Amino acid sequence: MSLLWLFPAGFLALTALLLPLLIHLARRSEQRIIDFAALRWLSAKPRPRRRIRFDEWPLLVLRLLLLALLAVLLARPALTGMPDTQPRIAVVPGVDLAAAQRSAGNADAQWLWLAAGFPSIDNTAIPRGPQPLSSLLRELDASLPADAPLTVVVPSVLDGLDAQRPQLSRAVRWQVLEQDAAATKPIAVAAPELQIRHDEAGKQGMRYLNAVASAWRGTKPETADDTVAFSNDNKLHVWLTAKPLPADTSAWLQRGGRLLVDARTPIPADAQRAPLWRDANGVLVIEQISTPQGQWLRWAAPLQPASLPVLLDADFPNDLRAVLQAVPTPRRALAATMQPNTGATPYAQPATELGHWLLLAIALLFLFERWWASAPRRRGQV
Repeated sequence: MSLLWLFPAGFLALTALLLPLLIHLARRSEQRIIDFAALRWLSAKPRPRRRIRFDEWPLLVLRLLLLALLAVLLARPALTGMPDTQPRIAVVPGVDLAAAQRSAGNADAQWLWLAAGFPSIDNTAIPRGPQPLSSLLRELDASLPADAPLTVVVPSVLDGLDAQRPQLSRAVRWQVLEQDAAATKPIAVAAPELQIRHDEAGKQGMRYLNAVASAWRGTKPETADDTVAFSNDNKLHVWLTAKPLPADTSAWLQRGGRLLVDARTPIPADAQRAPLWRDANGVLVIEQISTPQGQWLRWAAPLQPASLPVLLDADFPNDLRAVLQAVPTPRRALAATMQPNTGATPYAQPATELGHWLLLAIALLFLFERWWASAPRRRGQV
């Protein structure tokens, strides 16, 4: 454990120590000479030299100490390396709390939810909604002192993972509790919804996209000619026309929108083109266009079987969905296989500031100084 100063420039306030010294010198008791008739004929003696003398020196010491503590407060003293070995038990929301307390009970441990902010179990309700468990584990490990034992109580199936086993700086007691199989139902990812704008030539390829939409969602997509603006930013916009992209579509694209354009749609001269999907015969089907304004996808040829034979394949809807909607990163796994590894570099712990203790000391010292300065035995002297 060591002491450090977060703002050493605060010690410049020590120059204020001159103020009490000057005030006490200016207000010291004056000695007045009173003439007596019987002494007026005595010869005058030389006056002694004047010396610097402080009256009420205990009060002066109190005031100097008060200013010194204020300067120390401005310098923000803090302690690092404070020992903390209190065990922590983190519980994933959704776990039976009573079962968790029976299996990992520890009277001296601090219980908390493995959720944003790590709220205490005793004082908060159960957090709702999905939790990014892998990220929360790393954050909790980084925020705890190096010597604090950590126990994590998890259900048998975990959600909120990021495709790799967490690596922490400490060994973790991994407590797995069995849960109802109904709670492990996987979450289905909905297929994209299409919103299409076309011209007369692009209208000829609509039959293939209608078949794709029916295979994905059982309904036909919303379509209109290219004079009608796109109306739903959450859908996949399909631009089957030879016209340039409208300004509002370009702005939406910069905000992260998804766009698929016709092979006839002009692209900027500085755009970078990269093949994204080729069929089994090596024919380019879709390419990726990258510009400073954003990225979008582009058909490599008109939507006709003569130029794109893949349109007639039975797997064309599934293959197109795999291109437009990448397979999501696995976020669910058996908890028994996801116990965190050790070996991560420990994080430096933030210093513990002593400002609140200094404020308390300053307040008490100030009250004592006021009492001393206004005591009845001294009232009228200082």
